[in-house]
Amino acid sequence: MNIEYIGRDAIIDTPDVAFTYQVSETPRDFYKFKTDNNNLDWNSQCSFIGDYLVHPFGANNDLPDIIKQTVQTNYIAPGILKKKTQLIWGMGPVLYKEKLVETGEGNKRIRVIQEDAQIDAWLESWDYQEYLLKAVTDYQHIEGVFSKYELTKGSRVGSPFIAKLVHQYCDRTRLATEKNNKIRKATHAITSDWSFSNVQALTEFKVYPLFDFLNPFANLNAVLYSNMYSFCTDYYTVPDLYGSLEWLNRSTAVPLIFKALSKNSINLKYHIVSPQAFWDKKQKEIESSCVQKGQIYKPSMLLEYQKQFLEKISVVLSGDENTGKYLHTTKSFTVEGTNLIDHGWEIKVIDQNIKDFVAAQISISERADHALSAGLNLHSALGNVSESGKSDSGSEQIYALKTFLQTGIDIPELIIMKAINYALKVNFPNKGLKLGFYHEKPEKEEAVTPKDRIINK
Repeated sequence: MNIEYIGRDAIIDTPDVAFTYQVSETPRDFYKFKTDNNNLDWNSQCSFIGDYLVHPFGANNDLPDIIKQTVQTNYIAPGILKKKTQLIWGMGPVLYKEKLVETGEGNKRIRVIQEDAQIDAWLESWDYQEYLLKAVTDYQHIEGVFSKYELTKGSRVGSPFIAKLVHQYCDRTRLATEKNNKIRKATHAITSDWSFSNVQALTEFKVYPLFDFLNPFANLNAVLYSNMYSFCTDYYTVPDLYGSLEWLNRSTAVPLIFKALSKNSINLKYHIVSPQAFWDKKQKEIESSCVQKGQIYKPSMLLEYQKQFLEKISVVLSGDENTGKYLHTTKSFTVEGTNLIDHGWEIKVIDQNIKDFVAAQISISERADHALSAGLNLHSALGNVSESGKSDSGSEQIYALKTFLQTGIDIPELIIMKAINYALKVNFPNKGLKLGFYHEKPEKEEAVTPKDRIINK
């Protein structure tokens, strides 16, 4: 038997039968990125490490890992996010100075590109472009960037200067508050292995004070978290991608279903739905057993139990010798407000009309593609997510690009460049220069002379 997992969902192949398996959380399915305590009230899951209260990034402190896994296993999400990265990057970072110019319709603020050898030398000394590429990528996935400031050794003897900025990985960095801080405002950043895959992670961590732009030279090392504020959410941003995770899981499942069909040359016969409450109960039983045995609970234990359970189900469902056998389960009910929610197993026989089944899966995949493009605020003409068999016109692409440049660049650039522009202001206070991304204004092809239609590099 072969089992391919999609979070807590699975596709099971045996020589005699293939079926899909799904963990359901009624009334709405959240699958792998939702558990009984995984909601947006992350602060209730705070933990202590050393003398600091750590604010979790996600209810299970693993939102960056969930987004990483969900995106990277999908066939379209990485391309859309990379396209947004390229659109924001444009022609690359440039130094500029803002200036007001008079026009017939009043004053207009423009950017005047500047060159400065001293600043360029400083930027090149620590490979600022690699730092910015990582910062843009982090922003596209999780709408926040962690940056560490490192001061020169001369800062100790009265010659303060920021030597460089270092990108901090968002899956390894968390905001924290000192224990005696009653306001619960984040005061520090802690870097560690938050998966706690090894016991040493509990003791091997680094603590940095948060960067204070009013006193930038207060610490030799400090961390700045620049992010997009989420409504009524403390500490971290809830990225737009969070609401699209379920669509990502659905579109990721479709190719695996087709793989099972092609590999075994048989149709999926059953679709099994299990209640989330069943696995929550089993998880608690395994955790309790581990406590009694003096063992450390690992998520792989629940996965192994699930695998053994599915093997038993496959034996019942497959083979001629099992004709007439049946699987018996019970249902329980809970009341939430005005909703009566049932918790029970379902085994649904899938209609063997393969043409309709394939068409339905493709329809789900296409709907997921458009939902993802809308959720990430990228026009389908720019994300290459168009209606099947159609190609977006040049005019549609140009107008989509103009709209994106007018409305989708300024705030992301502000957040991505926040740390580096603080450093420029601190290190070179008299120059008044900022760093931003340069973009060419798009023009229709007929407005460009033939000799200028070649992209110069």
